[in-house]
Amino acid sequence: MLIQRVLGRLSQLPRSPWTSTRCQSRRNVSSALPLISIQNGTFYRSYPTPNDDEHNPELYPSFTFTLPAKPWRSDDQTGKQGQHWAVVGSAGKTALLEIFRGRYIVIPSHARSYPYLSSDELAAKDPRLSYPDRAIQYVGFGEEGPQVAVGTRAPYLSARYESRREDSDWSVLQYLKGQTSLNPLEEEEYSTLQDETWLEQVVIRLKLEKLLDMPVANLSNGQTRRTRIAKALLRKPELLLLDEPFMGLDPASVRSISTLLQSFAEDSSPRLVLGLRPQDMWPDWITHLLIVGNRHRILFQGERSRAKHVFEVWKTLTESNNRQDSGKDPDRTIYMDAKEAWEGGILDRQLLWDLRLTQVKPTNYNVFASVGTEALVEMDAVKVQYGTKTVLGGWEQTVDGEQKEGLHWRVRRGQRWAILGANGSGKTTLLSLITSDHPQAYALPVRLFGRSRLPEPGQPGVSIFDLQSRIGHSSPEIHTLFPRHLTVRQSIESAWAETFLGRPLLDHDRDSDVNAALKFFKPDLDPSASPGSETDNTSIAPKGPEKFKVFPKLPRSGSKSRAVREPDVDIEYADSLPFSSLSVAQQRLVLFIRAVVHKPDLVILDEAFSGMSPSLRNKCIYFLEVGDSRRRRRDSTSKRTTTRKDRWLYDCTVPEPDARHRGLTDQQALIVVSHVKEEIPECVRHWMRLPSDDGFADPLSFRIGILTHNQSWDQAWDIIWSAKKMEEQGRRAYRRKLKDVPGSSKVRDTEVYELWSI
Repeated sequence: MLIQRVLGRLSQLPRSPWTSTRCQSRRNVSSALPLISIQNGTFYRSYPTPNDDEHNPELYPSFTFTLPAKPWRSDDQTGKQGQHWAVVGSAGKTALLEIFRGRYIVIPSHARSYPYLSSDELAAKDPRLSYPDRAIQYVGFGEEGPQVAVGTRAPYLSARYESRREDSDWSVLQYLKGQTSLNPLEEEEYSTLQDETWLEQVVIRLKLEKLLDMPVANLSNGQTRRTRIAKALLRKPELLLLDEPFMGLDPASVRSISTLLQSFAEDSSPRLVLGLRPQDMWPDWITHLLIVGNRHRILFQGERSRAKHVFEVWKTLTESNNRQDSGKDPDRTIYMDAKEAWEGGILDRQLLWDLRLTQVKPTNYNVFASVGTEALVEMDAVKVQYGTKTVLGGWEQTVDGEQKEGLHWRVRRGQRWAILGANGSGKTTLLSLITSDHPQAYALPVRLFGRSRLPEPGQPGVSIFDLQSRIGHSSPEIHTLFPRHLTVRQSIESAWAETFLGRPLLDHDRDSDVNAALKFFKPDLDPSASPGSETDNTSIAPKGPEKFKVFPKLPRSGSKSRAVREPDVDIEYADSLPFSSLSVAQQRLVLFIRAVVHKPDLVILDEAFSGMSPSLRNKCIYFLEVGDSRRRRRDSTSKRTTTRKDRWLYDCTVPEPDARHRGLTDQQALIVVSHVKEEIPECVRHWMRLPSDDGFADPLSFRIGILTHNQSWDQAWDIIWSAKKMEEQGRRAYRRKLKDVPGSSKVRDTEVYELWSI
């Protein structure tokens, strides 16, 4: 604080009389100065040396970019369009946003500057804004989960549900004011109370009035985003960089956050630059795009209207009859640049797929909902309350023709469920009752695997360790608390341990299961593997005819012959690669593998695919439904959202006899939670929509339903999320054709509960 005071006073001192006339003239027209000016700069994570190209590659070589200080150009009277920028990419967009805020080394050193931050206009407004660290704020939402991002991570999963509050359980108001120290200095406490008027305006504008007394760790995804944006706005920056602001939000929250951001962008209070994934919703008010390719290179930079034309040319790269390199073609320059990027690996099929530029042939659906057998989860009149506030089960439900209060629900073996609802509707609370992370799971009428959590006459209660061994769970909360120092292999093997850091109970079969999963996802996890290849080219294992000199063919029972399999040298990366070194998408992938590798009775995927690229998500869905097998009588539904040219199915899978994983069976149940329809496998036929009324969208009532055998989630999604459409097109599922399996329940849930279909 003392340093900031001194620097602030120095910035207010009279300027030197030998300041250049050119500099003074520029200050007189400071509103026309750019906020960010990058001219032919090349960036590095550390200062480059002659032989460190591999460990310190160049980032965005010869990059030029200018961001005006105001969203509208000085000659906006001519009708020219304003500039609202979005950086679109998978891995490289965050690095570019870091460059905008002054991170990384630039060569030459004068290539990056902030002219507007040195102007008299800004100095009169707030001298502290002359420093990029103060004037440019970065808020990232795709890192390690909402609690970590806010800085108030709970010590364990159950902490957020307990009534006891520690001194460090800061409220939203305390977090916004910066009062998050156990023993704050008097000066620090005073400084947080300045400009209460601006605090009140931000709280009202972001609709945080009802959340001010709530602990930050209890906020939902959407509430956390609004709180973090408010925290950044209270510093009154000139530029706010928002990285993946829509990830993990329900459709209504996406629209409300987008509208909110648009109001800030148009008022230039502050300027906004969004970091978006290719598959994200791009707000209509975004006018300019920066498309980031592989290896930290720029593929496109300019107006959004021109990007549409460029994308049409990019489509031809995957067509069999693509355009010829003819000089008569008016788009030849665009095509040749794209072709060069394609051949250099900067532009690839995955990015085109993420941008929805590849054509997918429609496929007929024929997936039946399962009647199910044994009930794994039973809830009767479940209602979760905190004092007078009901967070789950505050509705009436039709059961056996009668109206009953609370949640009544069954999940049976063989069934696949989707839990839908707005942020804050109680989805995570519902799952915490199943995993017994919620303390009220012991008191509420909840039965898991046929038993209560507490002992009953003649029957012991189900222990937490028994539950953990029979449930595979991946969620943002687990991602937040998962230990970062474990290797990839240790992270996956912890599926057989009682705790994250416990010793797993392993044997030869379990080791083989882990090895098979690591081989299947090697191109996605191994830093030295090239995408689409099953093994690393530098592997020391003999290949081709040479391998039979070392590993002779031996007979196998049930077939004529079989070659001895090569040693697992191609998965040694998992023994030394730490979890902390992985990207967010890779960390989510490891946690997904951990949830399914031990073949549990119940698999719970709570936003497990959030942050993944569409191609990686489809690969995970394939592994979930089919496993690592190349040929199955039933194909994965993910193949219906891929093209015939996607080779990962053949590069990573193995023949049927060699497969260790064969996907979900009729003895397993699946529960999926997501706000993105593409993240829900088409094998999911049952759905439950929790009620919500967050003030941003039309209220949604409670519904349980079934998809028809020929219906896709793309067809049903908008109807389920619309109260009006559901009332118009929804109907009772009395005679819905279901899939019977050996041991199917004699009591049809459609006869007990009021299930809906579309």
